[in-house]
Amino acid sequence: MPPGQDLPVNHSKASVAVLGAGLSGLAAAQSLRGMGYCVEVYEKNSYAGGHAFSHRAGGFTFDEGPHISFTKMPEIQELFARAVNGQYFEVDARVTNYWRGHWVLHPAQTNLFGLPTDVVERCLVDFVKCRYGEPKEIRNYADWCLEGLGRSFSEDFTFQYTRKYWTTEPSNMTVDWVGPRMHRPSLEEVIHGALAPQTEKHHYITRFRYPDSGGFGSYVQAVADGQALNLDHEVMLVDLRKGSLEFANGTSASFDRLVSSLPLPELIARIKDVPASVAEAAAKLTCTSLVLVNIGIDRDCGFPDAHWMYCYDEDNILSRISFPHHLSPANAPAGQGAIQAEVYHSKYRPLATGDVLACAIEDLQKIGLLHKSDNILLAMEQRMPYANVLFDVDRKANLDIVHGYLAEKGVFCCGRYGEWAYYWSDDSVVSGFRAAKLLNERIQASPRKVTRQ
Repeated sequence: MPPGQDLPVNHSKASVAVLGAGLSGLAAAQSLRGMGYCVEVYEKNSYAGGHAFSHRAGGFTFDEGPHISFTKMPEIQELFARAVNGQYFEVDARVTNYWRGHWVLHPAQTNLFGLPTDVVERCLVDFVKCRYGEPKEIRNYADWCLEGLGRSFSEDFTFQYTRKYWTTEPSNMTVDWVGPRMHRPSLEEVIHGALAPQTEKHHYITRFRYPDSGGFGSYVQAVADGQALNLDHEVMLVDLRKGSLEFANGTSASFDRLVSSLPLPELIARIKDVPASVAEAAAKLTCTSLVLVNIGIDRDCGFPDAHWMYCYDEDNILSRISFPHHLSPANAPAGQGAIQAEVYHSKYRPLATGDVLACAIEDLQKIGLLHKSDNILLAMEQRMPYANVLFDVDRKANLDIVHGYLAEKGVFCCGRYGEWAYYWSDDSVVSGFRAAKLLNERIQASPRKVTRQ
């Protein structure tokens, strides 16, 4: 449609391009099609699902990290359940921690029992001091931890894990991501957990659902069913003035409206004639990158009684470790087990080794999850440049600049990387629905004009 041409009264003739076929992009496309729009979804990979996709190798199924569905939203629960025809497990989450040779129930701050006496004493004393001392200003995540958990626990546990998982110092992070993700315990909870083993759970995930078979990626059908997708279409140029897209495979396409779930730095880098200030702000948005180490072994016993675990020790490159066959027996052949380990890095903390796979296997052996006698059937790396959005102290200012520019140009963003937020799978689906709703409202408010920038 030429620039400035009026849209027909029947807005179903308007074409919407959706960039990215992850959960949020698919949800946006599904919703827009339901409203009557002509929608085309473009995805650079040969498959849909984004980070919700499940990979299969050697009879094993590995998700891109320990994905589970613990949403409290009934509509998302129902959506995911329909996607797998009601065939899913619903189980209590089992989580544990490893710290300096000790296995600690999760969350560690309320499960200090069994740790060395001097460690427990220091953590208790400091917790009382911070709880009954003069309140201090919370300027960053380090302050939040010191005020809510005490200095000893923060320095021995939380700060070490932050540097491994978030790849930066706690003082370089804001607190607007924390929400329910970090339990801030009462004095009673800390004392009880120091004196005796606890059965009460304080983790934000207590119960979750996971598909019987096919891995977490089976849930993608909730928003992918019935959609014709343009796979192997990596967008290289976005011309907002002309309403056109150019792809790495040599093809091109036009659009009237644009929805994007692409990582903001990637999107901005591909938009023609972006102001320098916007390009600079987008380049400063930071996320962690992830190396997943997927291992299949010829035994299904001798694993921790956990779905996943956290490793605090800084001399171990692994931060979080999960056991896919504990999520579903279908994730591994009968009699075999699987381990997935996560190694994070970023501009703040580069990878400590060039051979992540070998180092990961060595560290898994150090903590007893792998044995030198194990028959390793599968060992492979998977590298993901975009893992977790990093809530560093510069995030908000740069994000406001980028989102302000895109909003002015009529680009609707969704998903973890489009909104540059800490989203779980249900958040991503809702984000896609929200983007579709906002786009429709914009067109309904001014239905007869296509704005070309």
